[in-house]
Amino acid sequence: MKTRTLAVVSWLVVGHAVLGGLFWLLLQVPESNALMLALSALLVLALVYGVSLVQLMPLRAVGASEPFGRALGVAARRAWLGVVPLAVFAAIWWATGAAQTWATAHAGEADAWFIARLGLTNTGWFHTSIHVVLAFLRFALGAALAVSMLAAIAGNGLKGLASGGWLRGALGWRYLLLVAGAMIVGFALPSHALYWRPASLPPTWVQPAFASAKLFVLYLVANAAWAFILLKAPRRPAASS
Repeated sequence: MKTRTLAVVSWLVVGHAVLGGLFWLLLQVPESNALMLALSALLVLALVYGVSLVQLMPLRAVGASEPFGRALGVAARRAWLGVVPLAVFAAIWWATGAAQTWATAHAGEADAWFIARLGLTNTGWFHTSIHVVLAFLRFALGAALAVSMLAAIAGNGLKGLASGGWLRGALGWRYLLLVAGAMIVGFALPSHALYWRPASLPPTWVQPAFASAKLFVLYLVANAAWAFILLKAPRRPAASS
């Protein structure tokens, strides 16, 4: 089990690095003519397919107890279905972003209501609560729904997606708390170290070397947390490939 977990983390580290390279390449394409626009569209399609493939392979390998090579073949055939969970996650991301923007724009009105109706002047707790709830909906619920859908696709393809069993698994409180905890430990807390460096570092090659090493460690931690979320995904018995 430890060997397989390490293999999953290694797969994610390499796969996400390749996807990052594709995204960087997309940003470098000048959209100056029809040919460049077509190239950009192809890169977007490759990114969507690649994101789905990178997640589906370990989900299939673990869920069906298959060798990685066979699981990769199944994932490659079903990766196009990954556009559905990716669209669900994107919709939740947009909706929570729009809600946060609205809440920020009307923060003054909320403060005035608390002062006028309840006589409260300290309303920081209210705005913090809104931020926490929206972050939970975006990162915990959104990720749980997307991963549960991907696990259903990895196990049984379109039938698994249409069954609806993935929804019950995603909304289970244990998995939601697990995803929230992994997001905090693997992403939120390490993000505070992004711009940190010891004040004693000399202004030489040591500083970029330290920054590179730190970013690599944070990248490993994030992929390990994401592997944990994938490996704990709710799943039904997988159909034979």
